[in-house]
Amino acid sequence: MMRNQLWKRCGGVFAALSVVVCVALAAAQDINPYPRQLLRTESLHQWDFKAGTAGWTALHHCAVGAVDGVLKIQSSGNDPYLISGPICIEAPLAVRLRVKCATEGSGEFFWTTTESPQTTPDLSQRFKLVHDGQWHDYTVRLDARGTVTRLRFDPGVVPGVVEVEKIELVREVLHPLEIMAVRAAGRQVSLSLTNHTDKAIACAVDGRQVTLGGNSAQTLTISAGGKAPFETRDIAVLAEGLPALRRTVFIADAEAAGDWIERKSGNVALKVARDGSGARVEVGGKLVGFVAPLVWRDDVAPKLKLAGQGGTLKFAGDGVSVAVGLRGDEISVVVQSDGLCEGPVLRAMGALEQGVFAGLEYLGKGERSSSKLDIETEEHIRFAPDPLKVTMPLMAFVTDRVSAAMTWRDMSLQPVFATPNFLDGAEGHRAALRGKKIEATILVRKPAPMEDVILWAVKKRGLPALPKAPRSREAQMALSLKALTGPPLRTDAGWGHCAEPHWQRHPFADCASTIWRLTGEAPRLPKLVMNGSHIRNEAIYFVTGRAKEWLTLKTSQIRGILAAQKADGSFRYTGKYQRGHFEDTASGYCAASAVLLLEHARATGDKAALEAGVKTLEFTKRFRTPRGAQTWECALHTPDILGSAHLVHAYVRGYELTGNREYLDQARRWAITGLPFVYQWSCQPVMIYATTPVLGATNWRAPNWIGLPVQWCGYDYAYALTMLVPYDKTLNWRQLAEGILIAAEQMQYPDGEFAGCVPDSFSLAEQRRNPWNINPCAIVSLRLVLEGKLDALSVAVADGRRVVAPFPVTIRGSKAHIRAKEGIAYQMLVDGQRVVDVRSQGEDIVSLD
Repeated sequence: MMRNQLWKRCGGVFAALSVVVCVALAAAQDINPYPRQLLRTESLHQWDFKAGTAGWTALHHCAVGAVDGVLKIQSSGNDPYLISGPICIEAPLAVRLRVKCATEGSGEFFWTTTESPQTTPDLSQRFKLVHDGQWHDYTVRLDARGTVTRLRFDPGVVPGVVEVEKIELVREVLHPLEIMAVRAAGRQVSLSLTNHTDKAIACAVDGRQVTLGGNSAQTLTISAGGKAPFETRDIAVLAEGLPALRRTVFIADAEAAGDWIERKSGNVALKVARDGSGARVEVGGKLVGFVAPLVWRDDVAPKLKLAGQGGTLKFAGDGVSVAVGLRGDEISVVVQSDGLCEGPVLRAMGALEQGVFAGLEYLGKGERSSSKLDIETEEHIRFAPDPLKVTMPLMAFVTDRVSAAMTWRDMSLQPVFATPNFLDGAEGHRAALRGKKIEATILVRKPAPMEDVILWAVKKRGLPALPKAPRSREAQMALSLKALTGPPLRTDAGWGHCAEPHWQRHPFADCASTIWRLTGEAPRLPKLVMNGSHIRNEAIYFVTGRAKEWLTLKTSQIRGILAAQKADGSFRYTGKYQRGHFEDTASGYCAASAVLLLEHARATGDKAALEAGVKTLEFTKRFRTPRGAQTWECALHTPDILGSAHLVHAYVRGYELTGNREYLDQARRWAITGLPFVYQWSCQPVMIYATTPVLGATNWRAPNWIGLPVQWCGYDYAYALTMLVPYDKTLNWRQLAEGILIAAEQMQYPDGEFAGCVPDSFSLAEQRRNPWNINPCAIVSLRLVLEGKLDALSVAVADGRRVVAPFPVTIRGSKAHIRAKEGIAYQMLVDGQRVVDVRSQGEDIVSLD
């Protein structure tokens, strides 16, 4: 990445500089992707490990030792940390260290001071660790005050080996001035400049004298010269005795006259500058954006000459060529360069309605990318992420002027995404690619729902082929059964949701039902406890004589949900994870309750539950972003595939219960919102159809789940998709669901202590399973449903009658027809009230009167 400035100085003429406003230093700042300039460092203290651990001691989930001058940290759990010996260093300071690791998660330093002798989250700083098994140097700035007395180092969040060559405390002397932002509006450029010191500093901005008071900021307006539609302008800030600060701003002047080559297709017009510097994009005769520059190379815009004017415009320069074409509402751009370049740069105009950077951002109206609403550590900066975190090739903006998107095929390219554009100052929303050979397709349409854009990108490539299943169907079921019938998952007390011993064991209905479905034998249990799996399976109540108990429990649950529902049909959240969100509700949060209400209405005919569920469906139409479904650890604001799952499930059930086709349209819409969370490409054996759970972090800090698949969230989404399959052919939803399932089965432990369990998360780069280790009931359910078999309870509704049974059931006239197993005793619930006992003859016909 280009570190201190996006583009090198290209020259330019500026005039009429004026001070616009002075603001307090504490004022809110936009995203600043440029680190504050470092003047020098002063070494304060250093630990090397040639003679031992230098006083560093393991405290939790790890062991430490020194080998060949390297501190080796053997992590044994998900929260390893070690502590230094006593020190006495005055702040401010930074830690410089050299580390090699292949584990997972961020690193973190805690510190204690004479005033605060205990480690607390307030006295800590996270930083990104690169887990590739190679040596990397890091500098971590500590926001410490007073005298620092100890350091604690937390090296990741999973078991594994971390090696440290050195740790050094330094004092960084930073440039007292900092350019916080540059923005261009037409040919007017504004620059925000901050003085971080107590004393006033006189400086020259493009040759004009300015004095900044101590601890203050000024926004300066510069009137730029020039006449071309596309230009770069360099701004220099000079202060005596200090290095120059520079920023380059890109000018895209909508009013400038140009020498254009015009191509039209339908209502789209592409006007390409004859010198290859960029292009205007118009829809319906109105300017909606730019593709400019077409290419940057060696940090400058190369001079290009027109080399061909056929259907595709061709430009050539020294070591670089560009081809641009228009077909329908798609602009194709091919860039070939003998060195690293960036292009094409898409700039969408207008107020943002929605934005998507697949796997990293799912933005709502007026929201900003790389914000701290979902991640508060430095990992919130994600405008040029590790490409491994990108789930599918899509960067998209829907504004009040245009739907604009970029897709590509080579997933090794570096995508760049910023909204509003904070990278080079130009107006609008910015998307681009970096590499040597770039082939991009840009969509431009009149404003339309983001779901249309997502679907366009998926269909452009097609869903990927299914991965190879890791084992036969028989072996798969046997592996899952093995996990459910023995330790560590099962004890005399029942099953754990996860295998680790601190997960309390209960006689979970979901686990017992799964075993019964796999073996035909119901576990003997003195009582049952609801739940246990991410996908509900309550058949066990109906094959152990407990159907009445089931009805009582479900009715009580529904009464509690009805009491919590607001008059407008919403459900409101008031916990700590509301912080940062613009309201106290969210799509996924509401849909989770709607699912329970509508499932109960389906099984029992409860009118109050149906009316309440429908009321929530009506309320939920207002939402556009799937979010807020995991408020036990993530922010209500955080985009979430589990939200997509709940919404699809709820709207399909709503359609089935009411016949309202608008609900089916809503189910389709929310199914599409889940697609950007699903990996649709692969560079690893286990990766295709893996699912990113949320676009944020637990407790806003760690783990950061972006790029860290959590497949149980995906198979909840897949299970909901199977409900949509009979009604919608927009996409091959069945293939998508099966792909997600196979990815889960690939992640499943094949052997060892946790054989048959599903890891909570899966590290793609390391191909490593991470705790906690979840029981496999849900993947058994999903596999059965995809095979067209019954996994849980069957519900039949016809002729005003309703039956719930643990076997497939249909209603013909006044009789229920059940395909059961000869000799088995089971129960059925009739019309939501009456429990009927049945001794099966195999094909049972039971009167409903």
